[in-house]
Amino acid sequence: MKLIGHTLALGVLVTIMLVSLAQGATETTIYAFGAAGSHDGMYPYCTLVADANGNLFGVTQDGGTYDAGMVFELTPGEGGQWTETVLHEFAGQSDGENPLAGLVFDSAGNLYGTAGFGGTNGSGLVFELSPQGGGGWTYQILYNFGGYPESGDGLAPNSALIFDKSGNLYGTTYNGGVKGCFQGCGTVFELSPTQGGGWKETLIHAFPASATDGELPGGLVIGSGGALYGTTQNGGTAGSGILYELQYSRKERQWVETIIHQFVGGNDDGAFPESALLYHAGKLYGTSEGGGVNSSGTVFQTALSAKAGWPTTVLHSFGPEYSGDGSAPKTPVTMDTKGNLYGTTFYGGAYDYYGTVFGMKRSGKDWDETVLYSFTGEADGFYPGGGVTILNGLLYGANSAGGDGNGGGVVYQIDP
Repeated sequence: MKLIGHTLALGVLVTIMLVSLAQGATETTIYAFGAAGSHDGMYPYCTLVADANGNLFGVTQDGGTYDAGMVFELTPGEGGQWTETVLHEFAGQSDGENPLAGLVFDSAGNLYGTAGFGGTNGSGLVFELSPQGGGGWTYQILYNFGGYPESGDGLAPNSALIFDKSGNLYGTTYNGGVKGCFQGCGTVFELSPTQGGGWKETLIHAFPASATDGELPGGLVIGSGGALYGTTQNGGTAGSGILYELQYSRKERQWVETIIHQFVGGNDDGAFPESALLYHAGKLYGTSEGGGVNSSGTVFQTALSAKAGWPTTVLHSFGPEYSGDGSAPKTPVTMDTKGNLYGTTFYGGAYDYYGTVFGMKRSGKDWDETVLYSFTGEADGFYPGGGVTILNGLLYGANSAGGDGNGGGVVYQIDP
């Protein structure tokens, strides 16, 4: 069953402000998922996106009428209250189910995203949500991934899509493609609009089960020259993941992969990067779940310079257990207009277990990291499932669990 333009307004759950024990930043839980009897969404693992009016959009992995996840909007109101509207409830099977990745807007205000499973072949799909004049949204499936392993197509898309300047969409699938790595090592794909109004998929790269290439890719970012950059969680010479470039070659009429960095872990390098990268001024910034001095993960930087050998530098190694610092960052970093970086860690913090929001400021040639907020695991939730979004000088993000609802996670605001 497909729900077209289905909306459901739910009551707002706003908690009291919680003050961080780390650096004094103020946290406000603006919405808690899973209110009893509401058929609300559960477990958001996405980075939120905002429109020009300051509304926030995201997905939940589960919940909804069919317990297959949903797309939601949060609208700010008077007195700091926020109201949730469900834009689409996934019905499972052919309609798609279990969306993990965040959403992306096009210039016309349409939203695009992926469902990790479901679709015609049960391998996941790409969808579009278009706003309608009456306030509803129309849901349309743009592409169903092929059955694995017969088709050789991708399986289980779980990272956000990106647009290029020509209106083409790019993304990754965590599995699928070449046989190996249990259910395939993952793919990079392109969706191009066709003259007939549909979309055509092109498989740009299928990660092989090899000794050098990566396995299990995260999200993508586009550089200034149109090249695509990303990381893989595993694979590579040390089995700790890679950082790669995909550049279209007009001569060869295909996308060519260059492995920029092999992650090896240890004191001087990260390991097991899961998230998309940030591109700024010829440099890539990212996080790794492991590696670093304390094996608790890193924030790293790569300078895009083939002549210099693509130097990759650890900007911060997260602290050891019980240090109060975060650990295991799984999400991308974002940058404000002053060049400061912000992100989340899945674990660690003042309570060791529930995760943090951190900031990083350049200090000469070095970077100083500050824990802005440590989640308590109570009304503020825990396990940040996505990165942070900067809106009007405030940070917004989602915790994948906890909160005052049914434990289905929260959306929070941080005033740094």
